[in-house]
Amino acid sequence: MKGLLLKDYYMIKKYCRIYIFLLIIFIAISIFADANPFFIYYPPLIAGLIPVTLISYDEKEKWDVYCNTLPYNKKQIVSAKYLIGFIFVLSVTILSAISQSIKMINLGTFIIQDIILLSATILAVGLIGPSLLLPFIFKLGAEKGRIAYYIIIGFLFTFITILYGNGFELGNNLESNTYLIIVIITSIILYFISWHISIKFYKDREIA
Repeated sequence: MKGLLLKDYYMIKKYCRIYIFLLIIFIAISIFADANPFFIYYPPLIAGLIPVTLISYDEKEKWDVYCNTLPYNKKQIVSAKYLIGFIFVLSVTILSAISQSIKMINLGTFIIQDIILLSATILAVGLIGPSLLLPFIFKLGAEKGRIAYYIIIGFLFTFITILYGNGFELGNNLESNTYLIIVIITSIILYFISWHISIKFYKDREIA
């Protein structure tokens, strides 16, 4: 497992530097942007879908075929991608929480409950994407799963639009946003369910 994570780390350094650059830029811009949800929720969307990019490169370079000759099983291969996704989404959540705390302190509107709620929502948005998409990718492959990719991206942006359309904004207390807490808990559970489904799909898939 350590070797798989190290391999993905080197791939991220080589192929995903632009994603990391964009993550940092958008998080920095969110400090100065006027209550624009795009700059807050786009980074976790990117972070959550980095494993899909890694899988695409794996298939392009025939790594999935070569990996069959190594002492790794399919459960470990799938788990490495889910761990990478979770690490990136969690990192973006922490960085976003710090950036928004700085913004609120400068504006004199810092409330710890708001930061907790916002951070939990960012985490949920970042996890929902890979939870829905990765099972398709592990079952069909990155190329055939591309249609699912665009559908899920559209779903996530619709989700964010509905979220704000229903009146969610910073300043509401935790009790009045109980439905968001439910979404957060559900997204974490969904991520682990998706993890197990992807393992099953990948075990059943013929790699050639």
